[in-house]
Amino acid sequence: MACTALAVLVFAVLIGPFPPVTSANDSHGFRASLTRMRQHLSNYSAAVHHDTHRLAFLARSPTTNTTTTRALQALVENGAGAYHMSVSIGTPPLTFPAILDTGSDLVWTQCAPCTECFAQRTPLYDPAGSSTFSKLPCTSPLCQSMPSPFRACNASGCAYDYRYVVGFTAGSLATEVLTVGDATFRDVTFGCSTANGGHMDGASGIVGLGRSPLSLVSQLGIGRFSYCLRSDSEAGASPILFGSLSLANVTGDNVQSTPFLRNPAVPVRRAPYYYVNLTGVTVGATDLPVTPSTFGFTRTGAGGVIVDSGTTFTYVAGAGYAMLRQAFLSQTAGRLTRVSGAPFDFDLCFEAGGVLDVDAVPVPGLVLRFAGGAEYAVPRRSYFDAVDEQGRVACLLVLPTGGVSVIGNVMQMDLHMLYDLDRGMLSFTSADCASV
Repeated sequence: MACTALAVLVFAVLIGPFPPVTSANDSHGFRASLTRMRQHLSNYSAAVHHDTHRLAFLARSPTTNTTTTRALQALVENGAGAYHMSVSIGTPPLTFPAILDTGSDLVWTQCAPCTECFAQRTPLYDPAGSSTFSKLPCTSPLCQSMPSPFRACNASGCAYDYRYVVGFTAGSLATEVLTVGDATFRDVTFGCSTANGGHMDGASGIVGLGRSPLSLVSQLGIGRFSYCLRSDSEAGASPILFGSLSLANVTGDNVQSTPFLRNPAVPVRRAPYYYVNLTGVTVGATDLPVTPSTFGFTRTGAGGVIVDSGTTFTYVAGAGYAMLRQAFLSQTAGRLTRVSGAPFDFDLCFEAGGVLDVDAVPVPGLVLRFAGGAEYAVPRRSYFDAVDEQGRVACLLVLPTGGVSVIGNVMQMDLHMLYDLDRGMLSFTSADCASV
């Protein structure tokens, strides 16, 4: 993980008053850039706090009434450790940063007039100033795809009000011209939010890339997308690529692939998450005694393993974390001195002796294995890193959680990851993101 503060990248795309429209299925596809926000070490604790709020949603049983919102959740309480993508909306266009989120579906931004909004660095999008804004009627299929407890119809169209453990967002569904990277699309449905609470660390909204109808990839009919998250973000932005086989693709001799899973308790149209089947974990030379039930779904749909760009660190549930923790403790006993991780909100921390090159700290390796034979030897700094500026304390960047396990964006760094929706596969390989 990079150890210094990251600059905010403002990626502006200028379009004329009548922008050309690019089809997501065009042979060339399209690409955009991602910037990691506030990754410096003093924000590790903040990232854990934000992750905790997010996990409160991901971990709930999908069969309960309160969790039908999972089909659309774009968690308001987010920020530290998030990746931002610049998008432009409206005619004339307004460019703003939005959090990239594979764990939610709704595309939304704050709108004027805003009755209750969090601070943002860019001007508010004002629908009254756009010639291409149109509210979505309640009869629209996309309006009807929203969970009924948080959907309402009024004289002006389809309204929503999502309440979260921390934060909320409320407003109207509408359609607009949307520019992402080098492509422009008309009539994209988005949330025009006029009341919001929470913390977004400079972002003005969220771009949901989940699997159900309101997400950007679903609306545009995109069959595949890929990204490569740079660990050395100071050297430049991270690429994200959409649409075409020639552009959004991973190649090479070491490409690993595993099928996505469907949560059996969630209807297909309300299944936004990218679940994978984690079949084994190796710590050092020790294969953990993982069984199908360790990371599998319960009868109520709890459990499973989600790949999520909106969660910063990696979280392992129940017995799986207990095994992992014990293996690290037994293999570092007599070699490293444990210290309290409480000041940094981590569980398992050690004295690092001021060694800023964390690769010199003698900790065991970590390998994850997935269904289909995919294997990921996790780079050291994606699971173990110094958490103070002086390099005196280093922690396991894997934390315990209840219910669902989540592979966050830190563990995805320096991988070119392909979400092949048409084939139902996740593919990945180590990569120099600057060359993707």
